[in-house]
Amino acid sequence: MKSYKDYIILISCLMLYALNQLFFKKIGILFFNNYFNDLLAVPLYFSIINIISLQLRNKDINSFKTLFIITVILSILGEYVAIFLRKGSVTDYLDIVCYFVGLIVYYIIKN
Repeated sequence: MKSYKDYIILISCLMLYALNQLFFKKIGILFFNNYFNDLLAVPLYFSIINIISLQLRNKDINSFKTLFIITVILSILGEYVAIFLRKGSVTDYLDIVCYFVGLIVYYIIKN
């Protein structure tokens, strides 16, 4: 299985998300309430995209430059476009930091 790391990342992100929703947020630590899910978002997204890409094209996205550009686009969509599409959304620059930390974690695990 060529993308076993992506499956592990996908399952890990989903489990950590569930743990955050059920337990970590109840601790009352700001990071878990506001930023942990943002940290998981990019690795989750890339793992899903690469699993699908490997199934359809037998190729995954592995270049740091490409992953970085996609993360920039996701940051713009998530933090700037969303404020116009979703009532109550606000731009939070620490969310963007979490997206890029998630990118780095994903890239290190994959390579």
